[in-house]
Amino acid sequence: WHGVTIPDEWVTNKESLTPEMALTWKNIEQRRAACEILGWVHILKKLDARIIDRSESESIGTLYEANLPDSGMERFLQVKCGTGRSFVIPVPREVQTAHQANAWTYGVNQLQIEVRT
Repeated sequence: WHGVTIPDEWVTNKESLTPEMALTWKNIEQRRAACEILGWVHILKKLDARIIDRSESESIGTLYEANLPDSGMERFLQVKCGTGRSFVIPVPREVQTAHQANAWTYGVNQLQIEVRT
């Protein structure tokens, strides 16, 4: 999975992989791959992630905080891209708003919003 060796059944039999397994798998790189395979949206639900901040725009997103096993409190930004797909992106713990988190994904300190017509 993107260069990480994983058990075959995680791909051939997705039902064999559960959020509980993904979050507690011993090898941390395989754990990350398992979370990606299941989808971070599902993982955040299992972790009872709490909303820190939410933008009115889904393309800016919602900032969540969740307690990851062996890692502690982490922050994630859930956004919807122009294609309509939803993504969850890990962001630094220091970000306080969805706008800051989204700006961080572009490597800038703040977003300059443009209107598309």
